[in-house]
Amino acid sequence: MNIKMPDGVPPAVSKSFAALLPAMITLTIFGLIKVITVKLGIPDLHQALYDLLQAPIAKLANTLWSAIVIAIVNHFLWFFGLHGSNILEPLMQAVYLPAINENIAALKAGAEIPNIVTKSFFDGFVYLGGSGATIGLLIAILISGRKHKQYKDLSKLSVAPGLFNINEPVVFGLPIVLNPILFIPFILTPLVLTILSYLAIATGIVPKTVVLLPWTTPPIIGGVVATASWKGGVLAAINLVISIIIYIPFIKMAERAFLKKENEQLHADPIQRAK
Repeated sequence: MNIKMPDGVPPAVSKSFAALLPAMITLTIFGLIKVITVKLGIPDLHQALYDLLQAPIAKLANTLWSAIVIAIVNHFLWFFGLHGSNILEPLMQAVYLPAINENIAALKAGAEIPNIVTKSFFDGFVYLGGSGATIGLLIAILISGRKHKQYKDLSKLSVAPGLFNINEPVVFGLPIVLNPILFIPFILTPLVLTILSYLAIATGIVPKTVVLLPWTTPPIIGGVVATASWKGGVLAAINLVISIIIYIPFIKMAERAFLKKENEQLHADPIQRAK
């Protein structure tokens, strides 16, 4: 359906009028939908869709089990070289970002803080140094990883970005990707930290998160900022120590496996033996 213009009308003007009728029809349809929804007692269609779809999902997400599932899926993706955090970011934005916004609104209103599991919960207490709490891995290497120079050098280079939760040098350089030994603590550590942090907050020992935490906030500081309390910093520090303890035995195992493989290759290569 087009509005035909005389031949003398410039093409640009004709195209503008050609789009006029479809635009009017579209506006009319959505105007009628608005009138109908208001008559039905639904003044805001977007809010109605939120109440129907997102709100139930958000309530389901504010549980320990949902937090555990997020932690497992995130790190399982990383094991195969996929950026788990980026892949799950739409879910975090859709569910856990509104959760922290609800907490902020409740704090301002002087009401009870509703949500335990929020985006800041993960960033402040679970992803210390990045996915897998790899700042604990780096410290574990510096403490116990003395047999292999590559591990030691990589850990020193990765500490600075790790303080701002950037851990790609570790995940791909160590590597953790497709490494069955390091994958165990890489997924076990965030599971333990998720459960511990949830219980600490659920029991009231640590306040709920009330600040939208930038993901690059350094560990421990992030816990303080997210909860606006020193108790959050203590919990983050405890989590850091736990992550180091979990990683240390696996670092030793990975080093032994790496050195064994190097020795086998050295003895199998006559050129290397000659050197």
